[in-house]
Amino acid sequence: MKQPPAQTTRNIMNTRRRTSRSDGEHTKIRILEVAARLFAQHGYANTASKLICEEAGADLAAINYHFGSREALYKAVLIEGHKQLVSFEALSQLAQSEEPALIKLDSFIDAIVTRVLDEQSWQSKVCAREILAPTVHFTSLVQEEVMPKFRLLEALISEITGFPIGDPALARCTISIIAPCLMLAVIDRQQPSPLQAVLQHDANALKAHFKLFARSGLAAIAQ
Repeated sequence: MKQPPAQTTRNIMNTRRRTSRSDGEHTKIRILEVAARLFAQHGYANTASKLICEEAGADLAAINYHFGSREALYKAVLIEGHKQLVSFEALSQLAQSEEPALIKLDSFIDAIVTRVLDEQSWQSKVCAREILAPTVHFTSLVQEEVMPKFRLLEALISEITGFPIGDPALARCTISIIAPCLMLAVIDRQQPSPLQAVLQHDANALKAHFKLFARSGLAAIAQ
């Protein structure tokens, strides 16, 4: 039987490798997407690897193959969730823009409230669960994602208030801006409570309130 030329054989092998890598990457992304949704719905402790793999259409060993462990998969979901909730790149671009500082603050509040109010957003739900019931990955989340963005927001608020970086008042102001937005994420939409009514407000009215409250508070503290 005539053998295929060596170059043809190499081309076939390279194509197979590319196809294998493509399939593997698709499976990894699919597992991450399914795990994110399930962790958001049920929490880390109540989401079994078997359920993730079944819904992702993957072999049970796929989690260990692509992520190393279920714990590492959860960490990947946390990190990706926070990146999508508040992108460092987008926040950095906003901070470096030529817009007045107060307009930048308005844009930040608009963006974060829009994301948190999105009922289909798993990102805010996963992060909220981690805040309410921290796992061993909370420290990594804070170090890798939260603090770099917190520092950018601090710098913006320093520009508004005049407080120098390192002033304890600056950290208090930054937390006061973030906290109401995070509160929206931790409200259980299924559990009746006085807070639930807030989610029924018009989104634009809610954003306007948060922005006015933030501006007024910073102006008062800066005096």
